Amino acid sequence: MGFGALSNLPNYYLKHKVMKELTNCYDIYDNTIHAIAEEVQITTHKIGNALELSSKVKAFDEKVSPKELNEEDYAACKFFQGKSQAALKKLVKETPLDTDENKRLFMRAFVLCIQKCFLLPTSLANVTPRALPTIFDIENTRRRNWTLHVHNFLLEEVKKAKLQNTKSTNGCCYAMLTNYFHETHFGKDAKEPEAQPP
Repeated sequence: MGFGALSNLPNYYLKHKVMKELTNCYDIYDNTIHAIAEEVQITTHKIGNALELSSKVKAFDEKVSPKELNEEDYAACKFFQGKSQAALKKLVKETPLDTDENKRLFMRAFVLCIQKCFLLPTSLANVTPRALPTIFDIENTRRRNWTLHVHNFLLEEVKKAKLQNTKSTNGCCYAMLTNYFHETHFGKDAKEPEAQPP
């Protein structure tokens, strides 16, 4: 499905203090962390390298319009809307892969689960409308721009955290942290600054 790299992630607990500092240093206008050690620009390409996610041309829709959905997608949208993270995990673990319909149910639950747990985490316990467009055309997940999807959400959440002075930052903070530590510890390649994955 294109998310194999996520299995290589270490079991690492993100400290809120570190994430709050990075968020405070993040300039939402030039996508750069202006820290004491160094300035690190966070780009869609770097996030894709860090998480080994697809960055194909076709982006996800921002919102879902029920009128534009076919019958199967509409039913899936209604089924998953408001599902909790625990319910998604249960579906992933317990859905048998015996029929094509069950395979699609598993894939949809899995895609929403990894978004809820890692790629688009929020303080809300339920699936957000932002994640729902990702469950359509589920057999072709690699054709979509997951990197842009994750980056846009992270930017929105950092902006929200800075403007509203929240205690924590939602979004894939792991991608921001990985890029920051990679560049501050291993430096930038002067010839090809985007070429070296963290």
